[in-house]
Amino acid sequence: MRICKLNILLFLLLVISSNIGAQGIRRNVISFYGSTSNNLKLTAGQTASGSHENLQNSFVIGFQQPLMFKVDASLNVKLDTILCANEKLILRAGRCFSYQWFRNDTLILNYNTDSLIVEKEGSYKFVGSDGIAKFDTSKKVKISYQIKTATPFINTLIKDTLLCFYDTLRLRATEGFDKYLWSSGDTTQSILTRNNSKIYVFGAKRIGLTNKYCYSDSSNFVLATKNNTPIPSITRVSDDLISSQSLQYKWFMNNALQPNFSNNTYRIQSKGFYRVETSIDKLCWSRSKDFIVQLAPVSSQLKDYSLSVYPNPTTSLFFLQLKLEKKYSGFVQITIVDSRGVPRVNQTQFIFNDSNIRIPFNIKLNKGTYTIQVKLNGYQFKTVQIIGL
Repeated sequence: MRICKLNILLFLLLVISSNIGAQGIRRNVISFYGSTSNNLKLTAGQTASGSHENLQNSFVIGFQQPLMFKVDASLNVKLDTILCANEKLILRAGRCFSYQWFRNDTLILNYNTDSLIVEKEGSYKFVGSDGIAKFDTSKKVKISYQIKTATPFINTLIKDTLLCFYDTLRLRATEGFDKYLWSSGDTTQSILTRNNSKIYVFGAKRIGLTNKYCYSDSSNFVLATKNNTPIPSITRVSDDLISSQSLQYKWFMNNALQPNFSNNTYRIQSKGFYRVETSIDKLCWSRSKDFIVQLAPVSSQLKDYSLSVYPNPTTSLFFLQLKLEKKYSGFVQITIVDSRGVPRVNQTQFIFNDSNIRIPFNIKLNKGTYTIQVKLNGYQFKTVQIIGL
C-alpha cells in the first residue's frame, strides 16, 4: 500500500513537470500516462523516448515547435513604372515562407518564388505567408510599356563618302528625338567626321518627366572612307623642284596650274612660290606646302646629256647609262629614292675623261617604283625611274 501511494505521487509530479516544460514550446501538449526514466530529454524539434521504470512497457513522446516567419509583404518596386519596349523588369518580394503572384488580381500559375519576371503590362502584387496561418498582401504596382521609339535616318547631301585631304563629312539625323547617340559617342543631332568609320545613330524618347530614355534601333549606316594619299613634299636640286613620289602630279606657280608639268620634277621658270598636288587615284589630291624660290634659275647655262637605266624592270643588278657630247672629268652625284621619298642609295663617283658613262648597281629592290637622281657639275640635273620586281 505504501509503495502504491509512492508510485502515484511520482506519477503526478512527472505530469506536472512535463506540462510546465512544454508550455514554453507549445501550449497544446499531448497528455500521457506513466513515468519515464531520468535520462529523458525534451528538445524542440526532436522526439523524446523513454521507458517505464519497471522496464515492463515503453512509449514515445513527440512534440513540435512552429517555424517563426515574419511576413514581409514589401516589393523592390515601390511606384508605378513605365518600361521601354522589349525591356524586362524583375519584381522581388520581401522574406516570406511561401509566395503567390497575381497579375490584374489573377493568380499567375507556376510562380511561387520570391521574384517574378515582368514581360506584360498589368497591375502586379503578391501574397506571402509564414507557412502556418498568417498571410499578407503587397501593394499593387502598375507596369506599362512605352511605345517603341521610331528609328532615325541619317541625311547627307554627299553622294559618296570618300574623304579627300582635309575634307570633313557632316551627317545629320532626322528630327523629333529627345536625345541622340552616335556610334562615335557623340550625342548631338549632327556630327562631323574626317576619318575612316562606319557611322550610325540611335534616337531616344524621354519617358514623361523622368530622366529615363527609351532608345530606338540603329539607323542606316554611312561608310566614310578616308583617302590615304600622303601629303607631298618638295626639295630643290639645282634648278629643279622634286616632289616626293606618287602616281599623279599637278604643279602650281603663284597659284596658277602649270599644264606642261605632270611628273615629279618641275623646272624652275622664275622666282615665286610653288606647290605640287599629288594623287594615287585621280579622285583625291593632296597638296604640299608652298615652296618659295628666291634665286632665278641658271639652267640656260647648263649642258644637256641623255640618261637611261637597264634592265628595267629589275630585281637587283642594273646599269645607269650617261651619254655626254664631250668627254667629262668630275664628280657624278647619284641618289636612289623609293616611292615614299626615302633615300636607298646616296653616293658620289669620280669620272675621268669619259663621255659614255656606265655605272653598275647591285642592290636588292623590293617591288615598287624608284627614282634615280643624277647631278654632274655644269650639267643639268636629271632623273629616271626604275621599277623593282
